[in-house]
Amino acid sequence: MLTDAVIREGVAFGDRHVFAGGMHRGRFTQMGLNFGKPLARLIAEAQGAPEFPAETGGVSDVPYHLGYEGAARIDGHEVAMWVSPHPSHLSVVGPVIQGRARAIAEREGRAAVLPVIYHTDAAIAGQGINMEVFQISGLNPFHIGGTIHLILNNQIGFTTDPADGRTARNCSDVAKLVEAPVLHVNGDDPDALIRAGRVAAAYRAEFGADIVVDMSCYRRKGHNEIDEPRFTQPLWYREVDAMPPLSESYGRRIGREADVVDFVAALDQGFEAAKTWAANGPERPLGLAPDIEARMCAPVATGIDLDRLRRLGRHITAAPKDFAAHPRVARFLDARRATIETGEGIDWATAEALTFASLADDGVKVRFGGQDALRGAFTQRHLTLHNQETGATYSVLDGLATPLDLYNAPLVEHAILAFEYDRSMLSRDRFSMWEAQFGDFLNVCQPVFDQIVACAEDRWLFESVLVILLSHGLDGAGPDHVNARPERLLTACARGNIRVANASTPANFFHLLRRQMAEEFHKPLVVLTPKALLRNPVCASRLDAIGPGTGFLTVIEETVKNARRAVLCTGKLYYYLTAARQERGIEDVALIRLDQLYPLDEGAIAEALAPYRKAELVWAQEKPENMGYFAWLDRRLEAIAGRPVRLVSRPRMATSATGPKKWNDAEFAAVIDAALGGTA
Repeated sequence: MLTDAVIREGVAFGDRHVFAGGMHRGRFTQMGLNFGKPLARLIAEAQGAPEFPAETGGVSDVPYHLGYEGAARIDGHEVAMWVSPHPSHLSVVGPVIQGRARAIAEREGRAAVLPVIYHTDAAIAGQGINMEVFQISGLNPFHIGGTIHLILNNQIGFTTDPADGRTARNCSDVAKLVEAPVLHVNGDDPDALIRAGRVAAAYRAEFGADIVVDMSCYRRKGHNEIDEPRFTQPLWYREVDAMPPLSESYGRRIGREADVVDFVAALDQGFEAAKTWAANGPERPLGLAPDIEARMCAPVATGIDLDRLRRLGRHITAAPKDFAAHPRVARFLDARRATIETGEGIDWATAEALTFASLADDGVKVRFGGQDALRGAFTQRHLTLHNQETGATYSVLDGLATPLDLYNAPLVEHAILAFEYDRSMLSRDRFSMWEAQFGDFLNVCQPVFDQIVACAEDRWLFESVLVILLSHGLDGAGPDHVNARPERLLTACARGNIRVANASTPANFFHLLRRQMAEEFHKPLVVLTPKALLRNPVCASRLDAIGPGTGFLTVIEETVKNARRAVLCTGKLYYYLTAARQERGIEDVALIRLDQLYPLDEGAIAEALAPYRKAELVWAQEKPENMGYFAWLDRRLEAIAGRPVRLVSRPRMATSATGPKKWNDAEFAAVIDAALGGTA
């Protein structure tokens, strides 16, 4: 009834798309508007029928996690309806539907979209992601013209009383963060529910801001309809048991007896039809094809014309006339322009900026952001310049064929990652990239990564082109801000669900990003990005390495005659091994880089190892033995090589890195020594 009022009023104000999500075990079906899945299909799913045929290739999900997409005719208007699938991690679905709403709003305007998030009282008060959702609601990169939050306030969690579940008087007090109005309404008063729904929709339409409706009600049969709530709330449920059903109390109020004949008949028909209902899903998506891992390793030409690169290079290194740039920034732009013009010494951030510029020049809409993203946490980007006299800003990427959407974000990972994932899902013609300020910040949004990014295609047939940048590298800064947790990333990899890469050259990073828009299928990409290499002059590429006919290299090999040892590694470690090898005059150790960790390009690895059939094989990593890549790689590498691969690493540790830099440097030196010829 409340949903009915909200949506009808929203449609009256011009909303053409309704996005809804929330409530663990929640259903958005048969709610007055009769939108959602047909009753027979719901019953069939509840009895174990699949959401889509097994030949589709996905694992699907349990019925109460599945969503709906379709259209409804409401008051003479055709309205697109999308009810988000959702994992059990409470409240994650909120920013998911907001991301989708943003994608539609960018295409059709904010007034076309009505986002509705359902919460329970325990979840909205207890889950920090809700604070993040409210926090970003008014910020331009995430603004969607307001969201209507509907709280199903059962005045109890599962068995936990409100006094034990929160310190605030009301579960909706989290909305005070952005001073969103809260309407408290009696769930046993249908007329009041309708009025509250209309007010909420009208407020959002008028002010373009969030509003909350706190519906005070109760679960007559406990948390999951088969629970026994009287175990823990005997007094509360004594009152609930004494209350008549709403159909009776409201019927007496309006002078009519409740008539459930049609409802019971619909249930009978639904149960009968469910016996013969069969899934009729899409054909197997390309992303779930049996050979998808091989396709994800196939070469893709992503290089572009050198003259065009130089033209773009001049564009991204020029400030407006009389713009008072900081002297160091001016020198930075001059140095960047020189490397592009000469074609020598292209560093990491320059390759990244050329990626953005070339995609925008192709007509691709680019969205990139994160905490400190525009300047760069390591002062490496300077995508936005600040006038030192007036404070005015200028983006070096302005004025290209397609405007770019670049933003600095609040220090929020959980909600923003969910938001950006789903926004990218409806924006397959747009390049989307989000950067965590440090790799460790994946810890904060791990539920989003595990329950959505890594498996949404398998569960719900979602596709996404989102790129996730996680800073990575043990550089003596202690246990925090060093570790993108590659062991966690790789553990989540299966059936071609995502890509994980640690590119070792700026050119390979350029191709890795451009490849996201060049393939037929769409997969999330996680990149472990460097810190120490951002200004290391040896980590540089020639311009022609991103020129015509070039593309991403999953494996980078080298030829060393009569090698006694072949060392496989990735990312930063290669450069330190190379420097030590040269300094010590070592000529019988070959270095092989795996720039794509998943999917493993088994053919390329086998080819790179072919010249070293008699050499000892070593995997070297700067991570401790119990972390990093090897626990996932060891059996796979041995299967490819046909013989053992030995690990060289730091000792096993409980934390991700040693604290004092002196100790860190000693441990790292020991890894280098062992990899090149000492003992592990």
